[in-house]
Amino acid sequence: PWIYNCVGFANYKFFFLLLFYSVMDLHLIVWTLAESVMRCIDEPTTPFVTMFLTFFTETLAFFLAVLVTMFFGFHIWLMSRAMTTIEFCEKSLPKKEGEARNYESSVYDLGLAGNTRAVLGNNMLLWFFPCSRPTGDGLNFMSDETRLTKDLESGKGIRRRTHQRTQRPPRQPGNPDLRLGGPFYSAAADYA
Repeated sequence: PWIYNCVGFANYKFFFLLLFYSVMDLHLIVWTLAESVMRCIDEPTTPFVTMFLTFFTETLAFFLAVLVTMFFGFHIWLMSRAMTTIEFCEKSLPKKEGEARNYESSVYDLGLAGNTRAVLGNNMLLWFFPCSRPTGDGLNFMSDETRLTKDLESGKGIRRRTHQRTQRPPRQPGNPDLRLGGPFYSAAADYA
């Protein structure tokens, strides 16, 4: 709840690394504290406060490790699919009754390696360090597919504008409004 709207393109790598570091630290705490828990159980002379704090710390670290590991796994899955959490939530709600959920397709999917580079940056040696942001601005994504799409869209836009000019001639001053029962306009009159 406290990071409701702050994770975006510019800081997603840092959020991802925060989860990675948290998972590593929590697992280190759980597995190294297990020896202290066993020592508290084996030695009957352990003071109650020491035993309580050791068990409490191990229990808390274990539950946090499970939760944060699952959350990190979810974000690894999102990164592999090139989806944001908002896209995941939108795709988890079926649009019509009986329609299946579709998590498999994303417009921005570049494959596992491409999606990882898009989040962690191009330099593999710097993936696990909080530096080397990914290239881009977060609004425009350029790849071979998007270049082709932009070329097609620009061509459609030109045709659409030309099409609108032939269908809607400029109104002459003094012409009555055609919607209010004025004379009908015939496109054939332009060609006569």
